Amino acid sequence: MNWPLVFKSIIASAWAIKSSLIGVLLFTILLASAYILLEKPKYKTSWVVLLPGTERTSTINLDNLGEARSNGKNAYGSVSISPKNTYKEIALSDAVIERAAIKYEVEAYAFSKPRIKLVDQTPAMTFTLKGNSADELRFRAELYNEVFHDVLDELRNNEIERHYEGVEGNLSEARKRLSVAREAIIEYQTSGSIVSDNQFQTWLSDAEGLRTNQSDFEIKLAAQHGHIQAQLKQLNISSEQAQAFLLLQANPANRSALALLSDKLAEHSSVSKVYGPKNPIRKQLDNEILGLRKSLAQSLVAVPELKNIKRPQLYGLLSPEMGDTLKQINIKLAELQATKAQIKAIGKQRSQYAQRIKDHTREAAKLADLKRDHQIAEAIFSSALTKLDSNRLDIYATYPLTQLLTEPGGTIKRDRLQTKLMLVVMFLIYGLVSLALTLTHLKRSIAEQGLNQIASHSTDEGL
Repeated sequence: MNWPLVFKSIIASAWAIKSSLIGVLLFTILLASAYILLEKPKYKTSWVVLLPGTERTSTINLDNLGEARSNGKNAYGSVSISPKNTYKEIALSDAVIERAAIKYEVEAYAFSKPRIKLVDQTPAMTFTLKGNSADELRFRAELYNEVFHDVLDELRNNEIERHYEGVEGNLSEARKRLSVAREAIIEYQTSGSIVSDNQFQTWLSDAEGLRTNQSDFEIKLAAQHGHIQAQLKQLNISSEQAQAFLLLQANPANRSALALLSDKLAEHSSVSKVYGPKNPIRKQLDNEILGLRKSLAQSLVAVPELKNIKRPQLYGLLSPEMGDTLKQINIKLAELQATKAQIKAIGKQRSQYAQRIKDHTREAAKLADLKRDHQIAEAIFSSALTKLDSNRLDIYATYPLTQLLTEPGGTIKRDRLQTKLMLVVMFLIYGLVSLALTLTHLKRSIAEQGLNQIASHSTDEGL
C-alpha cells in the first residue's frame, strides 16, 4: 500500500471539508465551555497519618538470682506484616464505613470511601476524601478520622482484656506460690534454731576466726618456748629449777645465809694462809661454814635434780646478780603457760563451734532451700507483674499509636480531575468525529472518481 498517497488523500479530504471540521471544533469548544461553566465545583482534602513503631522492653533485676525481662516487639519487625497494610484494611472495612455513615446519617453506600496511599519506606499513610462542599468535606474528614481511631482504640482495649485475662490467671497462681513459700520460711524459722542465713554464716565466720587465732597463738607459743629454752640452756637448768631458785632467792633468810656464807668463805681463804687446819680459829671458821652450808642444803631440798648442779654454779644461781635473770625467765614461763591456756580455751571454743555447725548444717541448708524457693516464687511473681505491664505496651506492637502530620480537613483544594478528564474525552470525540467525516468524504470522493471513470469509458466505446 502506498501510504504517502493515502495520507495525502486524507489531508486533501480534510481540507475539502474544513468548514465542517471547524464547525465541529467550535461546537466541541462550546460544549466544553458550557460544561466548565455549569459544572458544580468539587473539593478534596488529604491528611497524613504516621505509625511510629518502636520496641519496648521491661526488666526487673533480682540479686543472686537473675532478671525478669519482658519485650514488646517492634511493629515493623516483620517484612511480611506491616501495620500500614493492616490499618488500610481496617480503614476501608465495612465496620468503619458503616459506623461513619451512621454518624453522618446516611446509608453506608452513600458515604464514599477514602483513597489511601501507603508511602514506601516510611511509616506514612495518606488519606484523601472528595466532596461537593468544603465545609461538608471538612466535617466528613474529621468524622471519618475520629471513627477510624475509635475502632483502633476498641481493638486495643479488646486485646488488653484478652491478654489481661490470661496474665491475671498466671499472676494469681504466682501470688499463691509466693505466699506458700513465705509461710514455709516463717514456720521453719519459728520451729528451728536457725532463723537466717546470716546467723549460720556468723557461726562459720567465728569458727574461722578462732582457727586463725589459735594458729597465731601456736606460732607465738613456739617462739616463746624456743626463747625460754635457749636461756635455760645457757644456765644449764630446767624450767622447774628456775622456778625453785627464784623462790629461794625470794626468801630473806636464804639471802642472808648466802651472804654470810660468802663472807665466811672469803675469811676462810684469808685465814687458811695464816693458820693450819688444826688451828682453833680455823676449825671454828670451818664449823661455821659447815653449818651455813647445811642450812642452805635444807633449803635447796625443794630444787629438783639438785645433784646435777655443781656447787660453783649453784652459788652463782643463788647470787643476787642472777635474781633479775631468773625473774625474767619465770615471767616468760608464766606467759608461756598463759599462751597454752589461751590455746586450750580457743581449741575448746572451736570444738563447740564445730559441733554447733555440724548439728545445724542440715537446718541451714533447708532454710537456704526455702529461701531459694521464695526467691524463685518472687521472681515468677515479679515476672508476671512485668508481663502484665508489658502486655499493655504490646498492644501498640499490633496496633501502633498514630500521629497526625496534617489535620483532617486542614487543607481543602478544588478537585479538577473530572473536568480535565471530560475535556480530554470531548477532544478525543472531536478527533474521532473529524476522522470519520474525513474518511467519509474520502470514500465519497473515491466513489465519484470511479463513476466518472466508468462513464468516460462508456462514452469512448460509443464513439
